[in-house]
Amino acid sequence: MPDPTQLSQPDEALRQARVIEEAGDLRQLLTRIANRLTQNFPDQQMREVNRLAYARQYAEAEHGYGTDMTRAVERALLRQMPQIDDRPFTRGEYALLLRTAAGRPTRAERVAELQADAAADYASRPARAADARTALALARAHGNAAASAR
Repeated sequence: MPDPTQLSQPDEALRQARVIEEAGDLRQLLTRIANRLTQNFPDQQMREVNRLAYARQYAEAEHGYGTDMTRAVERALLRQMPQIDDRPFTRGEYALLLRTAAGRPTRAERVAELQADAAADYASRPARAADARTALALARAHGNAAASAR
């Protein structure tokens, strides 16, 4: 029998996402990467290998080499950093994309906001137990009336 205190898979994923965002502050890291791109050769072409290298380098600078948190922050950064497709970007153009991504709310923030909205919606509803008792009483009354009519 599984431990009933274990978090469900979505709960655990949300917890990990929050820990990553609090520990790594992805917006700050994205902004630092964007600053570096504009300061060093902004007219050069940005490549996918550069995107991967910057994500790893900045995650390691925050959390050390080869740690679990480094890998988690690197994955979170790569989710926020737009992929380089066939269209060529300069490093300066890509920095603008990173700054735009840094201004958007992160996935964990969006999920937390949705959960807060759902909790507020649930709290604003009348008690469901009273509704159920009323529905049951009405069903019995209608059932009794239908049975006596026969």
